[in-house]
Amino acid sequence: MKIKRAFRRFLNGLRALAVLAVPFAAEGAEALPACFGEAQPLVVSSQMPYALVTLAGRQGYFVLDFGATFSTVVPDAFFGPLKPRPQPGQSDTYDDFNFFGSWGQVRLPAGGVSGLRGSVPQAGIIGTDFLASHIYTLDYPQGRLHRAGQGRFCTDEALSAAGFSALSTRDYYADGPGRLTCPRAGSPACPNVPAVPVRIGPVVAVAQLDTGYDDSAQPLSVNINVALFDALQKAGVRLQARPEIALQLTTCQPGVSEAVDAWQLPSGTALDFIGPSGRVVRSEPGVTLFVKRTPPAARVCGGIGTWPQPAAQLGASFFAGGALIVDPFSARVWFRNPAAAPLTSRERP
Repeated sequence: MKIKRAFRRFLNGLRALAVLAVPFAAEGAEALPACFGEAQPLVVSSQMPYALVTLAGRQGYFVLDFGATFSTVVPDAFFGPLKPRPQPGQSDTYDDFNFFGSWGQVRLPAGGVSGLRGSVPQAGIIGTDFLASHIYTLDYPQGRLHRAGQGRFCTDEALSAAGFSALSTRDYYADGPGRLTCPRAGSPACPNVPAVPVRIGPVVAVAQLDTGYDDSAQPLSVNINVALFDALQKAGVRLQARPEIALQLTTCQPGVSEAVDAWQLPSGTALDFIGPSGRVVRSEPGVTLFVKRTPPAARVCGGIGTWPQPAAQLGASFFAGGALIVDPFSARVWFRNPAAAPLTSRERP
């Protein structure tokens, strides 16, 4: 009986896998040109992008998280009764990590407790330790993930013709640590996370792109540090308090929490994205700001809450309706405005 029950669970896992692995394309949306590189299905759950990977012969969904600098694994969230096992005598070294082909043996620390994130069991995180070696395109409407190597990607002219706009990630995201300085971080530590120039009123800052930050409960959420909050106050931007959605977050330090208070931008004020030419390429009104007030005991955890200059972190909703290109070689991201993307049948009233 135990064998039969295990087999039934295995079949259920395969059925779920078959359903989840089908990309959901927008009606009328066109596939991206061949210059975007090789492609595989992209599954979107709770606004977060997932790819199906194989680890030690087992399959599971990993979230593509440009806000994470190292990758992790949750073996219990893989499909089927058999889970990937690390090398004998090792706790975090696995054979045959297959994501757009085999990466061979890899080190993947444990990533916490397994669980559903929307409809997808999150078996791990692919962070920028892997993602920064290629150009990745997350085509959310088409349900496709593209990958291209250096020198094998579309020209700027082709990207512009396809409706994409560019933002610089210079000094904050690149294919190697030698090109990272993070001037707003105020310390030698520089996380390899794409950060783009933004402006709120007269205040300029950089904002990290966090594709693994599900902000569906409060769309267009922006985490900001105290330096940005103080600069907005000093500039006379009249933020409206939202105490009913304030948060208390855990930190990397056991027993230490971080208070996060919420504020709304006033009418007529927007979050502007500043392109390489200095002009505004996208403007988002109605965003909600969450101020990260990192306590001294948690400063070792790092993050924008410890930065002395204005900085922010964008939720997944800013890009989950369109397409996003992250290019470490030219230190740019390109986006196609979600407002221009057709609605999927899931989104239609």
